[in-house]
Amino acid sequence: PYEATHVPAAGSAPAGLWSAMADGWRWLCERPALSLFFACTLVPFIVVMVGNYLFPIYVSDVLHASARVFGGGEIAFAVGAMLAGAFMPQFATQRGADRAILVAHAACILAVLAIVAIHAEVPYYVAALCFGFGNAGTRVARSALMFLAVPNQVMGRVGLFFSVYDRVLRTVLTYAMTLLLAGASASVGFAVLLVVLMAAFVGAALTRKSVSSVLLAPAGSAPA
Repeated sequence: PYEATHVPAAGSAPAGLWSAMADGWRWLCERPALSLFFACTLVPFIVVMVGNYLFPIYVSDVLHASARVFGGGEIAFAVGAMLAGAFMPQFATQRGADRAILVAHAACILAVLAIVAIHAEVPYYVAALCFGFGNAGTRVARSALMFLAVPNQVMGRVGLFFSVYDRVLRTVLTYAMTLLLAGASASVGFAVLLVVLMAAFVGAALTRKSVSSVLLAPAGSAPA
C-alpha cells in the first residue's frame, strides 16, 4: 500500500537539497556491492545509447549497405524489445530478477560480439534482435528490482546518482567513439563497447548475491 513519504510531518521542516543528496549517497555507501550491481546492470542501456551513434556508420562503412538495412536493424531491435516484454517478466518471476538481468545482459554481449566478428546483413539483423531483447530485458528487470531493494523514501535520491553516472559514462564513451572513428572503423568502436559490456557483466555477476541479501534484510538495515 502506498504511503506518502515526500510530505514532511507536522511541525518538521522539509529536507534541503544537500541533505537529500547526502541521504542517497549514504544509502549507496552502506551497500557497496548492491550499488555496484545496479551500476553494472545499467551499462547495456548506456551501450545502446552510444551504439545509436555507431549503427548508421557501421551499416554504411562496414557493411557497405543502404538505409534499408539500417531500417531493418531498427525493426529487429524493436521486435527484440517486444519479445523481452513478453517473456522476461515470467522468467524473472520464476527464476529471479537478478538472474533475468544477467541473461539479458549476456544477450547484449552476444549481439555486440556478432556485430564485431561477422560483417554481413543477416547476422546484423539477428544481432539487432538480440540487442533489443537484452537491453529491454535488463532495463525492465533492473527497474523492478530497484523498486524492491530501494526504500521509497530514498528512491529519488538514489536514482539521482545513477542518472549522473549514466550521463557521465555515456558522454565519455560517445566522445571516445568520435575519436576512434577519426582513424578506425565502427567495428573498433563496437569492440570497445564489447569490452565495457563484458567488464560490467563480470561486476554484476560478482555482486549478484547482494540482491538477495538486501531483499532478505530487515527494513532499514544495511547488509554486510
